[in-house]
Amino acid sequence: MAVTKASLREKYRRILSRETGVIKKDPGGRLPVAIVYPNSYRIGMSNLGVHQLYRLLNTDPGSMAERFFYEGANQPVISLESFAPLAEFGLAAFSVSYELDYFHIPQILRSAGIPVYSVDRDDGVPLMIAGGACIMANPAPLIPFFDCLAIGEAEVLLPQIIKTVRESGRSRCEQLKALAEVPGLLVPGYSASMPVKRLYLNDLDSQPCHTVVVTPDTEFGHMFMLEVERGCARGCNFCLVNKVFSPLRFRRLENLLQTAREGLRQRTHIALVGPIASAHPKVEELVAGIRAMGGQVSTSSLAVKLLSSRLLNELALAGANSVTLAPEAGTEKLRRSIGKPLAEAEILESVAKVSEAGLNGLKLYFMVGLPGEQQEDIIALKELVLQCLKEFGRRSVSINIAPFVPKPFTCFERESMLPAGMLEERLGYLKSELSTARIKVKTESPAWSRVQAVLSRGDDKLAPVIASLEKPTLTGWRRALESAGIDEQDYLGHIPEGRKLPWGFISL
Repeated sequence: MAVTKASLREKYRRILSRETGVIKKDPGGRLPVAIVYPNSYRIGMSNLGVHQLYRLLNTDPGSMAERFFYEGANQPVISLESFAPLAEFGLAAFSVSYELDYFHIPQILRSAGIPVYSVDRDDGVPLMIAGGACIMANPAPLIPFFDCLAIGEAEVLLPQIIKTVRESGRSRCEQLKALAEVPGLLVPGYSASMPVKRLYLNDLDSQPCHTVVVTPDTEFGHMFMLEVERGCARGCNFCLVNKVFSPLRFRRLENLLQTAREGLRQRTHIALVGPIASAHPKVEELVAGIRAMGGQVSTSSLAVKLLSSRLLNELALAGANSVTLAPEAGTEKLRRSIGKPLAEAEILESVAKVSEAGLNGLKLYFMVGLPGEQQEDIIALKELVLQCLKEFGRRSVSINIAPFVPKPFTCFERESMLPAGMLEERLGYLKSELSTARIKVKTESPAWSRVQAVLSRGDDKLAPVIASLEKPTLTGWRRALESAGIDEQDYLGHIPEGRKLPWGFISL
């Protein structure tokens, strides 16, 4: 159903009326920046990165920012705050954190009246810049759509981007030439220095990161999100986080408690955000401190190894209902091969600790299709879940099973992905064996996971395919690949050693 500008304005007025923490700035003399999240408001405002962009751009004296979200194909593209069109802004900063959102980017540009390809733009069009996890890993499929790509963390790059655009003159060519000289930026057609070195923030405490705009209209609307750490040092062979967001950095306890105190003025629930929040060396003291202020606490996935009973007890006292653990695979042999050396006894011991702490819910994450996986690993995964259920007692267990997707910069970046039929068979076996009243099984789509893998390891030949899809469907995707003369398997099979990788121009 088509949405008119009038109806979208009315929708945005309702959203704005429920928000607190909105930053209003006089635009006079400042660079107007559009923060563009290529998915819905509900998903975008659940992303802590969007809050951080909003805070950074609206505290920089040289810029002011408003938010844009994807409302659907051929829908109006206007800002949430002022209803202004995208084309009126001097700079558009896209935050790209999920591969399947790639399909929305050309649709946003078309609906905004902006040429999809950067080579077709003139001085009257805002600069289009992209950043985020996907851009730091492999921006190649999106390069033709953007004028500049940010390889690094926003806290380091954004101030320099704003300063450069403001001081480099008014023509697009002058601005792009100047941006090409900024470390951490890739400017297609202008950047001469290769590889582009990823930049990161050394001291997390120099830049707070938490919920800025509080709203009930998100996945975590009842929570105040608080980043406690960034990066990961565990070195799992399949994981992008320990590469793209390295090194592991923690925020100081006293700063976290102060921010949590401020957050509790708006929400009673604090969500500790990070790849593994329990890795923070003071996490027990942090949870206890928030609880002492009268707050409730939840965390992201907890580390299975050496899981602290004290932490679990503190979480239970702080109102947490469930915890998430990620064993990833069914056998110790396979877990070792993927860089997650967990013995079955360690997993069951951690599950028992969760039960003893009185928590009512347990969620377990697994993958299928991992390199070296055999049918016995799938059978063992089933048995491990049943053992976990037994250890957990009378309470229910939820499991999430996703197909393995090879990611750039990981140890498995050149590995092949299993055919969809084999993935369907393994997932189907687990669902049929484990779906009971006490075990809730959620599986990710093998077909869409394979699309994700193509985009994750793709090159710029995929740009016309992405641009051609008005409404992403599996049938449309396959037809678009065929029309472009591209075999999907070229991106899904094993990549031989020595073959150049599309993301090879990035240095981590």
